[in-house]
Amino acid sequence: MRDTVFVSVVLPVYNESDRIDDVLASIFNQKTYNGMITHDSYELIVVDNNSTDNSVEKINAFKAKNPSMDIHIIQETIQGVSSARKRGMDYASLRSKTRDSRLGVKNKHYIVSADADCTVDHYWLHALIEKMVEENGDLGICNYYYNEESFRKRPNLFNEIQKTLRCRDMSFSLFGGFPDGKGFAVERGIYDKVGGIEIFYQLNNGRFVEHLSDDWDFGIRVIAWGGKPVYARDSRVEINSRRVDTILEEVITGIAYGQDGIIIMKDVRPDVEEQTPTLCDTTPEQSQQAWGYSIKDFVPKNIVLPALLNPQILLESPAVREFFTGPVADRLYQRIHEIKHESRIIDFKPIHAYKTPAYRLYFEFREEIFSAMRRAVGEGIGFPPPLPECFDVVKPEDFERFVYYFCEDRESGEAHNYFANGGVF
Repeated sequence: MRDTVFVSVVLPVYNESDRIDDVLASIFNQKTYNGMITHDSYELIVVDNNSTDNSVEKINAFKAKNPSMDIHIIQETIQGVSSARKRGMDYASLRSKTRDSRLGVKNKHYIVSADADCTVDHYWLHALIEKMVEENGDLGICNYYYNEESFRKRPNLFNEIQKTLRCRDMSFSLFGGFPDGKGFAVERGIYDKVGGIEIFYQLNNGRFVEHLSDDWDFGIRVIAWGGKPVYARDSRVEINSRRVDTILEEVITGIAYGQDGIIIMKDVRPDVEEQTPTLCDTTPEQSQQAWGYSIKDFVPKNIVLPALLNPQILLESPAVREFFTGPVADRLYQRIHEIKHESRIIDFKPIHAYKTPAYRLYFEFREEIFSAMRRAVGEGIGFPPPLPECFDVVKPEDFERFVYYFCEDRESGEAHNYFANGGVF
């Protein structure tokens, strides 16, 4: 056990033989300034989640060839990336506390999530940890991008993806953002304080399965407990294009990770024989549909939710007030407290307690929010997608009342399907 380690990178792995060598190499070949991130200061914890291919053999071979960095291989038998990530992060926390106890110190330790189908840039880890240290952040969020070459023959699709990522960069710069398993960091103290990753379950076809939102809900718990999120724009992760290559139709129709409120992990590893037809560009109509689902998924989570969890920023943050404009920020602040009072909600930490109020605020403030986004990101963002058809007969004076019923009817899945499950690229 190396005494100088202060970062643990956790990598869940399930049957990633085709990609694992490149992913390991990108994590191993990290560069730094001023000696902050070296092989003595970070370790890699690989969590094998019941792989049946030769992924583990390749990881062991990589470990044998590269003894300069500590690489630990552990197992999680419960199937699911959420359980694997939790196993690795819990293990990292325990190791670091054991080290501190042995040395008689209490150091900050950062636990980082990585993804076995994404490669990271050379300064990924340095930029992420540096940002957290400089701004005393509890939760560090990475920047993501796709390789443009993968979309050379699909300019329409790439344009929609880029619009989403520009919105993400804007909102994360403004609010700090929320974690995604592809790349985020948490300081061990706050990780332990909130109880670590929590595994949620849902019924799917009559059996309990993991709810695919452990990273997102973990971020909400951290922020709701007073943790500070910071966005490290220079900490970059390249997303594997297979996420849209193999389930493009589901992306276009807003069901990339399920529907009717069920959010599940889909196997996006390509079948070469079946993949070719999906590698064509989207039509203008398909592009517009994909963008509609993407932005509907994006706005409640990334524009409304930060204000919902911390309404004071609407009054105290000059940047947030400038984004919304002062009058809109004041109205939004007042409406959040009205909804909290109406709902008798104490806080938004319980699983998905935020969804209904976030959806309601989207409907009520959608014109103002899109106006703010056009000012901040560009006119290409456009205007709010059409409302559900059920609102066509609702009188203006009854709008807020029926928005409540629509958003509260979570179990039917109507609100979930309108806002999309996994519509965002």
